[in-house]
Amino acid sequence: MVRYGFFCNYISAIVEKMKLGLNAISVWFGMITIVIVVTGAFAFAFTDIMCDKLFGSKRTGFIIMLFAYAIYRGFRLYQNLKQKRNEE
Repeated sequence: MVRYGFFCNYISAIVEKMKLGLNAISVWFGMITIVIVVTGAFAFAFTDIMCDKLFGSKRTGFIIMLFAYAIYRGFRLYQNLKQKRNEE
């Protein structure tokens, strides 16, 4: 009869390390996304990028949407870090 105890423990350790790695990757991608979106919102707000195609209330709505998305991603990132801290 073959015992799989060591193998199962080894696999569970690998899966746990992968979860930590994926969590770190998602945190960094979340931060990068927030920086890019806020930078884009400021670029649209204070320069004349695409002013011939995107102007008036459409432009203002797009800028507000970018800031709202950055706030949403920041809140999700905060929740993710808070959950990670509570698990430790």
